Amino acid sequence: MRIIGIFSIILMISIKYGHSQSDSSLVSFETFMEIVKINHPVTRQADLLRETGKANLKKAKGNFDPVLKSAYDRKQFDDKNYYQLNTNEIKIPTSVGIELKAGYDNNQGLFVNPENQLPDNGLAYAGIVIPIGKGLLFDERRQAVRQAEVYERATELERTLMINQLIFDAAKAYWEWYSAWNTYRIFDEAVQLADFRFKGIKQSFFLGDLPAIDTLEAYILVQNRQLSRNEAYINMQKAKLEASNFLWSEELEPMMLTDNSEPTNHKELSIENPIDENILASIISDVDQSHPKMQLYYNKLENLHFERKMKAEKIKPKLNFNYNMLNQPVGNNPFEGFSTNDFKWGFEFSMPLFLRGERGDLQLTKLKINQTDMVRQQESLEISNKIMAYKVELNNLFDQIALFKNAVENYRAMLNGEQRKFEEGESSLFLVNSRETSLITAEVKLIEILAKYKKARAGLIQAIGGQDLMI
Repeated sequence: MRIIGIFSIILMISIKYGHSQSDSSLVSFETFMEIVKINHPVTRQADLLRETGKANLKKAKGNFDPVLKSAYDRKQFDDKNYYQLNTNEIKIPTSVGIELKAGYDNNQGLFVNPENQLPDNGLAYAGIVIPIGKGLLFDERRQAVRQAEVYERATELERTLMINQLIFDAAKAYWEWYSAWNTYRIFDEAVQLADFRFKGIKQSFFLGDLPAIDTLEAYILVQNRQLSRNEAYINMQKAKLEASNFLWSEELEPMMLTDNSEPTNHKELSIENPIDENILASIISDVDQSHPKMQLYYNKLENLHFERKMKAEKIKPKLNFNYNMLNQPVGNNPFEGFSTNDFKWGFEFSMPLFLRGERGDLQLTKLKINQTDMVRQQESLEISNKIMAYKVELNNLFDQIALFKNAVENYRAMLNGEQRKFEEGESSLFLVNSRETSLITAEVKLIEILAKYKKARAGLIQAIGGQDLMI
């Protein structure tokens, strides 16, 4: 009985499970993310950020480079050598605040200032400048180097955060495409099934096996599923374009997912095991020290402590001691004739009387430190709670996946049973369509949950700072 109806069921099964994808191009999640990590402009920008940190440190260390100075000044008038001043000096800053210097001066002429008059062979000197007060323990040069070292570490942490955010955004885009594409594929197959069933029922109507109302019901089902397919197609195209935003070539040319590009099929998608509670608990307990964002706060605090140290140093009086050993070169030997009785020394002292500006600066820096530390504590709590929220979501989604997989199989069994009853004349086309619609809805819901699980796992990895968990 109803031979055409039985034939339609067999053909529907062949369409459902024998769909050819030989002309498709699979883009796996691993391949997609590898292209993103290597070629995306944000990755290149992150590498430039690292180079910026290195260049900044090199610049700060330049404050300790030796400085060579040379000056020559001569006045000739009315056939007279009024003066000829020649000054040469090298200064060597040190990491302990002391400055070493050496030089050679040679001044000649009829009208040289008495203060600048030197022996005929000139005068060589070697000296030292010691900051006894302000600058002995810490100064601007040492502060610049320490802060540059902190900045270099900070750029590396910022680079990590930039890449983590990129990976998270790209993963979300891929799984949105995965969800949209698989949903479209299900609705496309559903349209094919409904259309073939409509043609079979129409033929049965012409043969007198089925009433006309069944053909109208079958045709309405085709129309409804075409509408759903059109909506799914639009969502799929939008998701594909969003995913394409993350694909770039090695030459920094934007790449597009083609019409035959396909993400992982939901039936072939592997789901990780539930989260290891011990691993996650260990990560949460260590988040204050290991998370890149928290390390950035510690770097900022370290930088502020250097600033506080410099502000405290400025409260001290300025007292620089300057000592130079002098010697008149004999021949080519600058040390011949050296005597400890020949020297020049002095000191420089200055100090604001009330120190209101210096003490105000120091107080402001201390307030910044307290404020930054409070923000750090709040951020640490938010990160820990975010990790816990993802853990709860992942565990819940994992259970939902098992539940909906079982529901899909049950809906499929009910549909198969209803089709058999329909072939035996014990059911109606309405019930068959209803069972099939329930199966499609369950399959779409399963795809959505699978995509949510993958996005939540990407969110968890980003929340813990980019560490890849064995979960």
